[in-house]
Amino acid sequence: MKFTLSKIIKSFLGAFIIAPCMLALAHEGDLKIRDWEPPIFGPVWRLDDEGSSTSLKSAVTFQSSGIRLMSWFPCNTFDSSNTSGNDVWGYVSPSGREYALMGLSNGTGFVEVTNPGASSIVKFFAGSSSLWRNVKTYKTYAYAVSEGGGGIQVFDLAQIDNGIVTQLPSITTGGSLATHTMIINNQTGYLYRMGGSTNGVRVYNLEPNPAAPVFVASWNPKYTHDGVVYNYTTGPYAGKEIFFACGGTNSGQTATGMDILDVTNKSNIVTLGRFTYPNAFFCHQVWMSEDLQYAYINDELDEDNIGVYNRGIIANISNLAAPTFAGTYSTGKVAIDHNEYVKGNSLFCSNYTTGLRIFDISNRTAPTQTAFFDTYPDDDSSSRATFNGLWSNYPFLPSGTILGSDIERGLFVWKLGIEPVTVSYPEGKPEFFNPSGQRIAVAAVTGSGFSIPENGVVLQTTQGTAMTSTPMQLETSGLYAAISPSSTCGLPISWKIVVTTNDNSTLNDPSSGEYNAISGLGATVTVDQTMEALTTGWVIGGTADGTVATTGTWFLGDPIGSNAQPEDDHTVVGTRCYVTANGSVGGSAGEADVDGGQTTLTSALLSVSGLDDPKVSYWRWYSNDKGSAPNEDTMPIYISGNNGLNWVLLELVSENANAWVQKTFRVADFVSVTAGGVKLKFVARDLGTGSVVEAAIDDTRVFSTLCPTTIPGDLNGDLSVDSSDLGGLLAAYGPCSNCPEDFNKSGSVDSEDLGYLLSLFGS
Repeated sequence: MKFTLSKIIKSFLGAFIIAPCMLALAHEGDLKIRDWEPPIFGPVWRLDDEGSSTSLKSAVTFQSSGIRLMSWFPCNTFDSSNTSGNDVWGYVSPSGREYALMGLSNGTGFVEVTNPGASSIVKFFAGSSSLWRNVKTYKTYAYAVSEGGGGIQVFDLAQIDNGIVTQLPSITTGGSLATHTMIINNQTGYLYRMGGSTNGVRVYNLEPNPAAPVFVASWNPKYTHDGVVYNYTTGPYAGKEIFFACGGTNSGQTATGMDILDVTNKSNIVTLGRFTYPNAFFCHQVWMSEDLQYAYINDELDEDNIGVYNRGIIANISNLAAPTFAGTYSTGKVAIDHNEYVKGNSLFCSNYTTGLRIFDISNRTAPTQTAFFDTYPDDDSSSRATFNGLWSNYPFLPSGTILGSDIERGLFVWKLGIEPVTVSYPEGKPEFFNPSGQRIAVAAVTGSGFSIPENGVVLQTTQGTAMTSTPMQLETSGLYAAISPSSTCGLPISWKIVVTTNDNSTLNDPSSGEYNAISGLGATVTVDQTMEALTTGWVIGGTADGTVATTGTWFLGDPIGSNAQPEDDHTVVGTRCYVTANGSVGGSAGEADVDGGQTTLTSALLSVSGLDDPKVSYWRWYSNDKGSAPNEDTMPIYISGNNGLNWVLLELVSENANAWVQKTFRVADFVSVTAGGVKLKFVARDLGTGSVVEAAIDDTRVFSTLCPTTIPGDLNGDLSVDSSDLGGLLAAYGPCSNCPEDFNKSGSVDSEDLGYLLSLFGS
C-alpha cells in the first residue's frame, strides 16, 4: 500500500536538541531515549480524501496484509509542539459515535473515528511534557497520566459529539505526581495508577463522582510498570477482583515478573501468586484470553540483552496461586514486542519497528500470525531491534475499527480486511481534457483472491448533465486505459473510475464525488494567488458587512485546525490562506468561529487582460454542521465586473464538505467585464443562534482555456469529419507510431479508432 505526499513532509531535526531535556525518564537508563528519532511531520491523510486534488498523503510505502489504512494523523496535526506519540485508547459516546484518545509528548488528542476514512480531530489538551503518557476512560470521562507529572488529568466527554471536551481539575493526591501507566475496572469503578518514580499500584475510587477520583489505597512492595484487572464470576475466584501486575525491583529490571493480586478489599490487598519465565529481563505488559485461562506477556528487554527478538510469553493462569509457563510466540522479525490486547480469538500486538501484528489464538498456546501493518517503513533487516515505531493499539471499538499509536508517526486508524483492489495513475490525473478525447491510464492492483473481469474498469465522464461510461481496455498486466468522449472546449468535465471485482465489490475513485477538469489543451493564466505572500488589494471588512461579527472575522494566516476548521491551507507547498480567525490549539469548534453577524473578504481587482473567455476559480472551505444548531447559515460569494459597483451572486454555499473544494465559473455567465478585471466577495456569516460557522479561501486563479484550432476526428484540418478523414484512417490501418489516426495511442490504427471516428462523422 503506497501513499505519496503533495505537501512537503518535515522532519524537525531541532527536536534532537529539545528531546533530552523535555522527556521525563520512566526508569533509569530507558532505551527509548537512546533510540529517539525526530518525528515525521505532515498533514492529515484520510481515505475519503483519497484521489481528490486536496488529498495529502505520505511519501512512504507501508507494508501490510489484511489491514487497511483509513486515516493517519501525524503528531504535529494535533499541535506543532508535539515531538512524539505514545499510548492510545478508545471511547464510545452514549450516541454510539467512536473516538480515539491519543497520547502525545505534550498532551492528549481527541479524534472522532466514527467514519474511519473521514476521521477528524476534535480537541487537543496540553499536559506535562514527556515521552510517556497513558489515557483511559470511564463512563463519560477520560483520564490522562504522564511520567512528566501533573497527577491525573480529568476530561469530561459528555458533549464530545458536539465538539466540546471540558478539562476538569487534576487529581494530585496519592503521592508522586508522575505515573507510567493506568488501568480502569469499568465494572467496579476503580482506577489503578502504576509506576512513576518507584511506585507500585495506587488505587482511586471513581464513584460516586468520576470527575473527582478519590485515592483509597496503594500496593508498593515492588515497582509496577503496567497491569490489568478482571472480575472473576465463576470458579474458585468467583466474586474476586484480581489484578495482574508486571514489574519487579530496581524499577522492574530485577526479579522481574507478574504478581497476581486480590484487590477485592482495597484496604487489604493480598498476593495470590507470582509468575516468572525463562530469560526474564523486563516484564512489561500483559493481557488475558477472554476465558481468563492464559496470559500473554511482552518482555521489553530480552531483545536488547540476549537477542531473542519479538518473543511473547504465554502463561497458564488457571491456578492463580501457581501459574505456569506455557510457551512463546513470535513474528520472527528483528523487533521488540510492546503493548498487546486480546479481543475474541485474536491477539493484537504492537511490535515497535514492525508495527501491528495480529495473531489467531484459537489454539491458546500456539498463536499464528494472520495480518499485519508496518507503521515503521524503514528496513526490518537491521541486526539490532530499536525502540521506534508502533507503541500501542486499541482493538475494542464496536465497529471493528482499530487504533494504533506510533512514536514518530502519530495516530493510525485501521480496518481489518484485504482491499479487493487499489488504483493509481501512472500517467497522472489530467487537469485539462483534450476536447478530441483524453487518454486516462489506471494501474489496478487486486488483493489476494480477487480479480477484475472483462470490462471491470470503467471511466465515467460528465459534461453538463450528460454522463458517459467508457470501458477501459487492459493494455499490459494491471494497466487499463481509455479515451474519453469528445467534449466542448472551455466547459468543465468531471470524471471518476469505477472498478468491479470478481466478487462484485465496487471501488469508486474518488470514493465520493468526482475529479474535476476542464475541456481544453491548457490555460492562459493572468492571476494565480496562493495567499502565501501579502495579497495586495484584498480587503477585510467594509460597509457591506452590516452587523459585523463579534468573533471569527477573516484574516490571512496559518489555520489552527478544529473539527470545523482546516489544519492546513490548500496550497501544495504552503501554509497560509484566508480563514475566519483561529482559536487556541485544541480549542472547541465554537471557540473562534463566526459569531453575531458577518465578515466580508473582498479580493483585489483580478485581471482578465488578454483572455478570450475568462474563468475564475478558488478553493473554499465551509463548515456549518457542528454545534447545537447546525445548518442555520449559508455563505454567499459574489462577483463584480465593474470594480465593485454592482455585485452578482456567484454561489450560495450551504455544502458542509468540511474539506477543501474547488469551484470554477465562466465570468461571462454572470457579468460583463469592464475596468480590466473582476472582483470576488466572500461573506461568512452567523445570522442564526448557536450555529458554528468556519470558512477559508485559498488559491484563487483567473484564466482562459486554450482550445484546439481543429475539431475532434478532423484528420485533414478542414474543420469537418467526413469521408476524406475516413479514407485517411483506412489508409493508415495497422501498426503505426505516433500517427494522428491512432486516436487512443495504442500503437495501432484499429477498430477502436475507426469506431471513434465514425461516432464523430458529420460534425
